[in-house]
Amino acid sequence: MRVLKTYESALAKLREYIETHALRHSPVREMVLEQVCTLSQPFTAEQLEQACLAEHISQGTIYNNLRLFIDAHILHAIERQRGKSATRYALIPGKQIQAQMICGKCGRVSEFKDQAIDHLLRVRKYTNFEMQHYSLFVYGECKHCRRKAQE
Repeated sequence: MRVLKTYESALAKLREYIETHALRHSPVREMVLEQVCTLSQPFTAEQLEQACLAEHISQGTIYNNLRLFIDAHILHAIERQRGKSATRYALIPGKQIQAQMICGKCGRVSEFKDQAIDHLLRVRKYTNFEMQHYSLFVYGECKHCRRKAQE
């Protein structure tokens, strides 16, 4: 049920973006978006390609749709600072707060909540801007990678 609700919310965002930017409606986009919503988060483009194999969707179409979903604020890209691992993607939550710690070595992603940061951003007033939600990405080195480095 959660996947369906996530898909419906993401699809509504996609349709609004397509209409606002006068883009062509495509059932293939909706198929790719459906697969995105069923994958465990975060995921790589290669994992999305594997999920779309049965639909015979090309690699170029996968990457074009990933870019479109980022532009439409459906997905965000999680870049690794070091290493050879691929960029990973994750759904942007509707009105929820998202804060993640990302290890620059192994790519491990951990979500966290920080009441002080949340309070600071919610009470902060911005000129000509009203915040609806935020995402925070903290890059560093996880305890597992630090432990391996000390061995």
